[in-house]
Amino acid sequence: MRPDPARNETMLRRRAHKSMRRSIGRRIRAGVGPLGRAFAVPMALLMALASGGATALAQDMVDQRLEYNVKAVSLYAFGRYVTWPDSAFESTESPFVIGVFGGNPFGDALDRIAAKKSLGGRSIAVRLLKSPSECVSCHIVFVSRTVEASLQTEIIQTASGKPILLVGESPGFVERGGIINFYQSGSNVRFELNPDKGVEARLSLNAKLLTLGTKASTRQ
Repeated sequence: MRPDPARNETMLRRRAHKSMRRSIGRRIRAGVGPLGRAFAVPMALLMALASGGATALAQDMVDQRLEYNVKAVSLYAFGRYVTWPDSAFESTESPFVIGVFGGNPFGDALDRIAAKKSLGGRSIAVRLLKSPSECVSCHIVFVSRTVEASLQTEIIQTASGKPILLVGESPGFVERGGIINFYQSGSNVRFELNPDKGVEARLSLNAKLLTLGTKASTRQ
């Protein structure tokens, strides 16, 4: 019996997709090491697939769920590489709050990280936000690309001057006043940043974060 090329391709797709999901899942369960590793996960897997002559196939497998798993791990990593002033917390017992504006594209990925990890010795709380005023009680606010530009601007204005790390995933987000913005580069999730806005927010961005990210003014 001759092998069925279509069947073989389907099997390869399923196996590679399952392997990729397991690898990122392990990252989420274990937390993340150095920040660079959060972004190296998809690249390493895609290179492994591409070496087998399946470059186009590998790119197709970077689906939305994997994208937001990577972003969830990255938000946690940002929390490790940014320092907040003591005044950002009501007390020594206050949790580190990650707010998500614009639905919940992460599924349970952020919740799983919060259940097992801490930041700065504080427990992590994940909150879904519905109005810009709720941002002021958060330390990181992720603004989904589903949020309209006018509302994004309102969120940025509300957070202006406050120790809140604003993270988006929309073109022009850092130019409008955000601090970090995810963007897609080929098959990889990368980020650009606006260090000046970080200073205005009284946040200290680690040198490693500045090295791994791309300044918005220099990204092509």
